[in-house]
Amino acid sequence: MRPQELKCGSGVTCWRRFHAWAKAGVWERIRLRILELLGKTGGMEAAHAVIDSASVRAVAGGDHTGPNPTDRAKNGCKRHIITDAQGMPLVVQTGPANERDDRRAFALLDSFPIIPGPCGRPRTRPESLQADAGHGFPDLIHYVRSRHIRPLLAPRGSAAQHGSGLGKTRYVVERALSWFSNFRRIKLCYERLGEHFQAFHELAATLISAKRLLQIR
Repeated sequence: MRPQELKCGSGVTCWRRFHAWAKAGVWERIRLRILELLGKTGGMEAAHAVIDSASVRAVAGGDHTGPNPTDRAKNGCKRHIITDAQGMPLVVQTGPANERDDRRAFALLDSFPIIPGPCGRPRTRPESLQADAGHGFPDLIHYVRSRHIRPLLAPRGSAAQHGSGLGKTRYVVERALSWFSNFRRIKLCYERLGEHFQAFHELAATLISAKRLLQIR
């Protein structure tokens, strides 16, 4: 049975209902509400953010897919995330596998959520941003500095120490990416529409955040 044929109790197909909720941004609003509660309870360390991405193979096509340069140019997608210092997903976006990491980083930073703390003003940006050398392009470093964020990004081709901390602190974002891989629906990309694939990632991030909220309460 195809997902379009699964009937909900109201008589409307589950797939159409999911499409409507995805278009309305329901999952994103729930996730942002959970992040707000985490911030108020002190369960986040958003002063330091870490950014990274991971590629997944696409079963179907669509504008959100592209040839994956790390998988023999097979059709694929890429998930991009920003986490706090503990690995909690703050922003998640999806795109084609052939999109450069630094190109997506601009949109990720612009989508950084408003995170209130136990006291004081809500945080609208991190104090520092950490990433691997795939993000160390001059225009991105300049943009990060213009947002008054300290860039921990190794310049491309530099012989200086790697900006990722050689895995000592950046492992949290790798762990977060592995959490997303635990959700079978997004382990591969089965969607023909990018908004559906994005909505499933928002739902996954919501569940990850909700689990963290239950642990600290």
